[in-house]
Amino acid sequence: MRNNQAFLPASMSFSELGICPEILEAIEVLGFDTPSAIQQQAIPPALEGHDIVGLSHTGSGKTLAFSIPALENIDPSLRAVQVLCLAPTRELAVQICREVDKLALFLDGVSAVPIYGGASFAPQLAALHRGVQFVVGTPGRVIDLMEQGELSTENITTLILDEADEMLDMGFQEDIDRVVAMLPAERQTLFFSATMSPAIRALINRLSQEPKEITIERPVLTVPTCEQSVYEVVFTSRIEVLSRLIEMGRMKRGLVFANTKRVVDDVVDGLLARGYSVDRLHGDMPQTLRERVMDSFRRGNLNVLVATDIAARGLDIDDVDIVVNFELPRDPEDYVHRIGRTARAGRKGKAVTFIGRRDFSLLARIERFIGTRMQREKVMTAGQVEEARVEALVDDILEAAKKAPELPAELQDIELPAEQLMAAMFNLLVAKGSCELQAIPEDRPSRYNNKREAADGEPLSATEKGNDWSSLQESTTLFMNGGKLIGIRPKDIAGLLYNEGGAPKGSVGDIKIFLKHSLIEVTPAIAPQLVERLSTCSICGYEVNVREDKGKPEGNNRPTVHVRDRRTDSYPGRDNYRSERRERGGRFERSERYGATSRREKGERNERRERFDRRERDNNDERTPFFSRFSRKPRRN
Repeated sequence: MRNNQAFLPASMSFSELGICPEILEAIEVLGFDTPSAIQQQAIPPALEGHDIVGLSHTGSGKTLAFSIPALENIDPSLRAVQVLCLAPTRELAVQICREVDKLALFLDGVSAVPIYGGASFAPQLAALHRGVQFVVGTPGRVIDLMEQGELSTENITTLILDEADEMLDMGFQEDIDRVVAMLPAERQTLFFSATMSPAIRALINRLSQEPKEITIERPVLTVPTCEQSVYEVVFTSRIEVLSRLIEMGRMKRGLVFANTKRVVDDVVDGLLARGYSVDRLHGDMPQTLRERVMDSFRRGNLNVLVATDIAARGLDIDDVDIVVNFELPRDPEDYVHRIGRTARAGRKGKAVTFIGRRDFSLLARIERFIGTRMQREKVMTAGQVEEARVEALVDDILEAAKKAPELPAELQDIELPAEQLMAAMFNLLVAKGSCELQAIPEDRPSRYNNKREAADGEPLSATEKGNDWSSLQESTTLFMNGGKLIGIRPKDIAGLLYNEGGAPKGSVGDIKIFLKHSLIEVTPAIAPQLVERLSTCSICGYEVNVREDKGKPEGNNRPTVHVRDRRTDSYPGRDNYRSERRERGGRFERSERYGATSRREKGERNERRERFDRRERDNNDERTPFFSRFSRKPRRN
């Protein structure tokens, strides 16, 4: 059964949803005025005991939608686990638990605890022994505690699955089934997901009974006039890349966001050392100083303002032309608030995000949340920065020339051709405006960069790109960060491409699996679709990402390792060994052939040992304790 939002009043209060007074009082303290769409549609049927399937995007208020009915069903007098909520990550588990504790503020005797791996068992076990009623946990740690008998399931009446699609993407399918198998059959299931795939539908059919399905349409979270791009940059290079953005004129007035106050201070100090007009804004600053900084930024005295998320929701500046995410925010909603500072009032804007190799999963989650794929860009080189500087200087000169300025008196007596004088002045301006650029790892050719040019300027051939193993006539190579270490087989990858990626039959060629990564050959037409659909996916229970491969590393600096071939019983240098043996008369001493001592050497060593033993037997002097530890015992005749 599907509920439609159109059947409910446009505006409704929480008191109209049938919530108990204690929870209503907590909601009022939290400052919530009206319920969101998912809360209006999910809370009433959940309070009636129905199973719920809520399809809604992150940040739509799902936590309250399932927490309020679950708290209503708890018996405060029973000191046992009655509600179990599964979440894909420990950060989300902690966040949900905090919201539940706030809602249970006026419910005497009701408490919640987060349970997740990577943390000590002691505080989690203490909470369970104390008699907590609401448990929010990740599947792995929940299973551990259930199997140890520490987490009792006999009193559980409500099962909640939050971000179910993300749990399946992370390979928690089997863990979810194991948890459900240990729960009572008579229970209420509240199921929330952002997407509906065949795997999600199958999970719903297994876990719920005649659920009421509620779908909330995703709103437009970002404006189309905001151009969003991503640079893959190591953390130590980001200040330099930020400087290059400023030098190329892309940051006339920009906002830079970081996650912590320490990073904000590091960025500001680095930019100030390079001579840029920049200041900071974070929670440790007194209010008067923050207002002074904001006023200076509004008046244009500052070109760059570096801030934490405390400034993302309160800034009211209309002419910010670029927003830079120095670090990805943990919450996708924070990303929306950050880039909302540009492209305002119908103007165009740009949002730039720096990511590292560990940020692909978080980036994919943000892209799913906003419903837009960001443009991947390469870091601008030092040559491109210099070229942009010169072009900007020429534009400024031409703009100033339109005002027909007079020749200064100091230059009127100089007897030089006008062209020579202009060239000298232009070179001086270029040198004066130049800022020394630092070398960063991104300046070097990428390890997998297949777009590099050969020394003569010609593109590399397919063999030089590492595609000599290709079986397709024309192909694109995809890279997957998973290989033999996690047990991937070619049929697993092929099934992923055909089933999840939607690749047509015959579009997948050779698949090469290495220790930690895999290379897949596909037709060029289907490559963009596969990269988009499989940017973050799950295979063999592990989360991986698929992207276009950039070729082999430039050069081959690997040491040559000679390995003996057991099938032919040969090894490098065998022929040389045989020829040398023939020259010496056909036989080698054992010491020369195998590195061991010869028979003659062994005989001499045994003779010396016997002489030493005879001398010791004839000598009746007392031995020192140290010497006795190393001496041989006399032989018995």
